[in-house]
Amino acid sequence: MNHILRKYGAVSDYGADIPIACAGIISKVNMIFMSIGIGISQGCQPIFGFNYGAEKFGRVRETYKKAALAAIIAGIVFFACFQIFPRQIISLFGGGSEAYFRFAERYFRIFMFMTFINGIQPMSSGFFTSIGKAKLGMIVSLTRQIMFLLPLILILPVFMGIDGVMYAGPIADLAAAIITIWVVYLQFKDMRQKEAALYQ
Repeated sequence: MNHILRKYGAVSDYGADIPIACAGIISKVNMIFMSIGIGISQGCQPIFGFNYGAEKFGRVRETYKKAALAAIIAGIVFFACFQIFPRQIISLFGGGSEAYFRFAERYFRIFMFMTFINGIQPMSSGFFTSIGKAKLGMIVSLTRQIMFLLPLILILPVFMGIDGVMYAGPIADLAAAIITIWVVYLQFKDMRQKEAALYQ
């Protein structure tokens, strides 16, 4: 990320230093949000694991839905903050030129555009791990950073310049969310089939 920002920032109006500084701040702020999703996941793991082992699949689904709702609500709150108050958030980390704040505001609003759904991924990764499907949990965990974000950061700037780095974030977030929701849907379907077999 830093290498790409330095390379394409140098040929932009912002220079090489401003994009790297802003990306570092945004990364730290995003970790605060992601830690909420991880916390929800860890809090639910005993409930997921116990009820899945006891074949109480309805409770597993109910817990997942409530946890997902909590993660989405947290995401909406952070999304609103990132879209409405990017300058104020950046200002907490120090001052800078007008170009610095202009880039930071734009980066915040674009790169973090899918924040409202981002909490689903860490929560779902913990869900799969807690029901004994660690491989699925690992795949879900790696979708955003490795499968989508890294390739997009390398490809999009070739065509879009430094804007490509900004747009790589929401595209990777959306793709990871779609895969996560699909895999969870398949797991729920499997649990319903197991439920039906129990009552036959």
